[in-house]
Amino acid sequence: MKILIAEDEPEILRIYKLLLGEKGYQVIATEDGKECLDAYKTELNKTMNGDIPFNLVILDYRMPEKNGIEVAKEILALYPAQELLMVTAYKGQLELHDKNLQKMQIIEKPFDVDELLVTISQLASH
Repeated sequence: MKILIAEDEPEILRIYKLLLGEKGYQVIATEDGKECLDAYKTELNKTMNGDIPFNLVILDYRMPEKNGIEVAKEILALYPAQELLMVTAYKGQLELHDKNLQKMQIIEKPFDVDELLVTISQLASH
């Protein structure tokens, strides 16, 4: 299973890659919103017959170039069925008025590793 991650904190990105790699996920890591969208579009262009480009996209909220909400909206415009997970220290500040974004799961930083892995497993297997 393939997971795309957008996280601008190098240490958290390294944790994601280690944890998810050990669980057998193929991880593509990006460091900002624009890089994440570029990676998503590249993978989407490789898919055939409308196959899902990633089993899950994990987004940070505050990132350079584009924030997680902007990235989520653009990804859902490209592939409305994409599973999304926002992991953020700013959960209380997120206002998800967009109906499409309301199905996105949100986990607050600092996160519990076991909770994160269970949520990822559930979302990635849809």
